[in-house]
Amino acid sequence: MAFVGAHDSEHASDSFHLTESLFPKLIICLILYLAKDVTGDTCPVTNNPDVKYFDIRIPEIEVPDSETTYVCQQFKVPGDDAYHAVAFEPLIDNHDVMHHLLLFGCQHKIGDMSPHQCSFIDQRCQSWLAQWTMGVEGQVCAHPGTGIRFGKGSYPFMSLQIHWNNARRVKNMTDNSGMRIYYTRMLRRYDAGNVQIGQSDLDIPPGVTNHREVGSCSGNCTKNLLPRSIFLTRTYIHMHYLGVRGVLEVYRDGKLIQTVADDTEYQYQLSPIHVHNTPVEIKPGDEMRLTCYFDTKTGDRFRNHPVYYGEGSSSEMCFAFVTYYPRVDHLEQCVQLAEYDVCGQQGERSYGDCTFHQLLGEVRELLIPDIAEHCRNVTKESECQSDCRRIVESVRRHPCMKGRLAGYAERNILSRLEDWKWIRPLLKRADC
Repeated sequence: MAFVGAHDSEHASDSFHLTESLFPKLIICLILYLAKDVTGDTCPVTNNPDVKYFDIRIPEIEVPDSETTYVCQQFKVPGDDAYHAVAFEPLIDNHDVMHHLLLFGCQHKIGDMSPHQCSFIDQRCQSWLAQWTMGVEGQVCAHPGTGIRFGKGSYPFMSLQIHWNNARRVKNMTDNSGMRIYYTRMLRRYDAGNVQIGQSDLDIPPGVTNHREVGSCSGNCTKNLLPRSIFLTRTYIHMHYLGVRGVLEVYRDGKLIQTVADDTEYQYQLSPIHVHNTPVEIKPGDEMRLTCYFDTKTGDRFRNHPVYYGEGSSSEMCFAFVTYYPRVDHLEQCVQLAEYDVCGQQGERSYGDCTFHQLLGEVRELLIPDIAEHCRNVTKESECQSDCRRIVESVRRHPCMKGRLAGYAERNILSRLEDWKWIRPLLKRADC
């Protein structure tokens, strides 16, 4: 089911989903009351006569009986004029499996417009517009005087990413989730933007409490990326089951000047949105530092093996999703991988001399055919004297296969190759 046509907000009451939100269960009421200062319920702006809405949601499809599944679908959205989205409302059909929703803006159609398992092609839509995850209830409101721009001169398409977490691997479940976008032709003063901050190379040892991982949008990044000050209006810190605390701070000239958000007792299922009614100013040269703490020792969090970064629920994350104004081109990701800054740059991302896209292409197009020709029939004893060793060594000499980058590349890049399962043992045996 593609984009549903726009409706006047005064007719929204005939929606079953909106009717449900007027009569929430007692436990949801309690959660909203306790967290009403950091999560939205209903945005007043959605009642304005100039505000309309449309829904984008996947058709009802079967949820696989695997623990982690990512589904993506692209949608055509109103493009006859320039619009500001002023509120977003999650439309959650199956709470038993829903982990998160991410909504991206797309400059172009990127392929199949039907729902499909997310792949590299979906990453062409890198401008994320809104997000929802467990623990967030009600509508997500734009800060006064701001809106997320789409339509004419901006994004004529949107892409919805859904993460299903079917932890019990239940069969024969379906889902029809999506997001409602409230929008207006009456443009606000500022375009709002969103930036992801954090660390994407996690290595959490087993049996520890308060293990610390840090990822930042460095002062060097903000100096190069920001033409002027920006103002943070909303922060959401995201970890998985092992996260126990997350803190986003601002440093200026090496000194802490403000704590933006501090989830002191982080709970994966009830992580709040922090609304900054007084926006937090970030000047060029400021560092936005996210610190995540993990527990692999206590109770259900106990793990007897290392836990790494990954998209699956059994892996971990350390990210802050931050909304700000005025929007800055290309300030959409400002994360670290190990000690390397990404700095929000578009296109290929380099870490020192390493470019993972280049590594994947070389291994797939050049090295795998050579390894298949020279290594499949080589015995372990003769491996060191053959051309096989020379080819395998060329993989190991690649800049992306050095230090901490090597572990990340193996777990998150090369593991996607079907042939990797038999090539990896060759790398492990290459020390003759």
